[in-house]
Amino acid sequence: MYAFVTECLVKDSDLEFFLTTASRDVIYEYCRHWDYKRDEGERCLYIPDWPGEMYDLFIDKLQLDIITHCTMSDRWIHYRISKCLEVPTEVLKWDQKARERYVEYARRGTQTVHHARGMIVGCAGAGKTTLLKRLLGCSEEEIKKVKSTEGLEVHEEIFDICNETKSFKARSINKGDLYEERSATHMDSKTLTFFDFGGQCAYYACHQIYLTKRAFYVVVVDASKRLDQKVDKEVCDQDGSVFSEWTYGDYFVFWIKSIHTYCGPDNENDAKPVVLIVATHWEEGNKQFKDKDVLMESLRLQFPKSSYLPQYIIKDNCFCTQLSVSLEDLERRLFDIASQQQWKETIPKEWSFFEIEISQTKHSKRIIKISDILTKTPNNSSELNRSATRELDENKDMLRYFHDAGKVLHFEEKGLTESVIIDVQWFVDSFKHIITDKLHFEGIPVTGKDWEEYYKTGNLKNELLIEIWKHKDRELFERLKKENKIYEIRYGSFKRDERYLEHHEKSLLNFMQRLGLLAVGEKSHYVPCMNRKEMEASITDLIQSSESKTSVLIYQFPFLPFFLFYRLIVACVQDGWMVLETDGTSSLYRNVALFSVLDYHVILSVTEESIQLQVFHPNEGCILERHKTERIQEKVENILNDCALKRLRQPWFVKGFRCRMDNTKAIAMDITDHFLSQDRISKDVEKIICPLHSLIDKHYINTNELTRYWKLEM
Repeated sequence: MYAFVTECLVKDSDLEFFLTTASRDVIYEYCRHWDYKRDEGERCLYIPDWPGEMYDLFIDKLQLDIITHCTMSDRWIHYRISKCLEVPTEVLKWDQKARERYVEYARRGTQTVHHARGMIVGCAGAGKTTLLKRLLGCSEEEIKKVKSTEGLEVHEEIFDICNETKSFKARSINKGDLYEERSATHMDSKTLTFFDFGGQCAYYACHQIYLTKRAFYVVVVDASKRLDQKVDKEVCDQDGSVFSEWTYGDYFVFWIKSIHTYCGPDNENDAKPVVLIVATHWEEGNKQFKDKDVLMESLRLQFPKSSYLPQYIIKDNCFCTQLSVSLEDLERRLFDIASQQQWKETIPKEWSFFEIEISQTKHSKRIIKISDILTKTPNNSSELNRSATRELDENKDMLRYFHDAGKVLHFEEKGLTESVIIDVQWFVDSFKHIITDKLHFEGIPVTGKDWEEYYKTGNLKNELLIEIWKHKDRELFERLKKENKIYEIRYGSFKRDERYLEHHEKSLLNFMQRLGLLAVGEKSHYVPCMNRKEMEASITDLIQSSESKTSVLIYQFPFLPFFLFYRLIVACVQDGWMVLETDGTSSLYRNVALFSVLDYHVILSVTEESIQLQVFHPNEGCILERHKTERIQEKVENILNDCALKRLRQPWFVKGFRCRMDNTKAIAMDITDHFLSQDRISKDVEKIICPLHSLIDKHYINTNELTRYWKLEM
């Protein structure tokens, strides 16, 4: 058979005939994707990745068996598998054993779900919530009462998608903490969920967690503001933060870059996320742009000429809205997007119970234990002696899917594995209350000293945290008290309610630390996104004067989400790196952090496009040891890669150095026009002319000084 497969299948037509007529077993045994690296002596037939129809034939023939096939190592094919078989893309990234279990579940029966998700993003005050209220058909009176969104509001499945009328209609809006219980038949309907992202910069730390490829995006722009206009402080308090001096145009660029970085295609065959641009306040005498074409061109000009990001600015996806004019065109486009087959997924039937369970339980319980799920899981397996370990693995597979889909939070890690947060909105709110923007910080009894320290340094005393959560718990208690009758009928007395934040303090903090939102301490916690403290000049002088220090190793990113730096710092603290102190206060700053590691002092800093690392010896005259600096480097890079969205077939950052040392700064250096990537440095020659400045501003580089303490791939 192998001789026939390899010698007789010469033309594309031969291969096409083979893929359509050969048995599934033969194709499974011999066929491999184009980039497959075979073992010595292994016999196989390569399927060309172009034209793509060959891959589609391959997938269609193997059906679910392709999920366990070795071709899964080629992540370029995942998009096609998901599209052809309607298998959730997250499942395709699972390990071999987990994928084998998924195939078993699917063969026992599947359920098709169609849930579209839209993310509404943009600068504060742009009109995001007002837009959503208008789509819901709220009255003018209701719209006038709209307040700016705090944090993130998840409006789960608030629209039904109706193919008959080619429209979507608002479902009944649930009020307060009373929700209509969900029936199993709901699994068969087509629905649309919206996430309303608060525009205040204080809330951006938690937004990054929820950007996903499983959504389309609506970027809202306030057409009454010039793009070069600095954002009004009354709208967004950004002074002292990383967003200081940002304009409305800067926020637009930020969101487009964020969408592309977290949700963009992994390769040229993948589809780009759909981005709609909605310009609000388009009334005459109010708008700053003559027409839609001028608006689009102005938005494109916010990017460098060489940038590929303007590809997201498409005329058919751009809408200019006025309060007095209907949203008919936008609604039609939203229906077109939400009704597409890409939102259709096939999941095992035995998992469908859990979605109903989440809906029915999360408004009386916020966190459940894995043991609670095990007692309710339907046992559809034909295995009579199915082990407890096997049953646990199957439930963890289900939880992994719902976590990837954004329905729950669950991590298979020490300290987290036993708990499942089934109300993601509640979790977001718990962090939102911690990082409350000053504009929303009302009614929380705290000492001015503790609050000012927290707002300046990000150091959150545990007493202050508890006071903030207690305040929100009291608000919930009073609301439940008013609804006591209904509440008792539905769930029992509110006195037995398990929804209070303080009750789940430990679990909430552990999940927040896992997501890089804060670093947990004994008496206080560090919340990086709240830190506005600038590094003292004396620290800079100390570093500059040290003669026993490394060069600054730079990690350059095409787009650096600033919150990655926060996650890096949290991970370092969590790993036991000791934070240095200056005059009794921690040396953690807005854009710099100083640690003691392996008896060395380590500096991590961030700029608009880079994270920078430098090590120096605390004792003058002592020599740095390379094996220690490389260990520190390895730890930093491991954290960056763990935090990263994996970019296929290319590193997501580039290592290098600044070609000329800045005499005024040792860290947090501006690298514009001075970044020298590692591949442009030759270790064979000690002194070279800078490749970036061989004519104008000509200077030399000592390659040994730059590279002697770092591990580089030359």
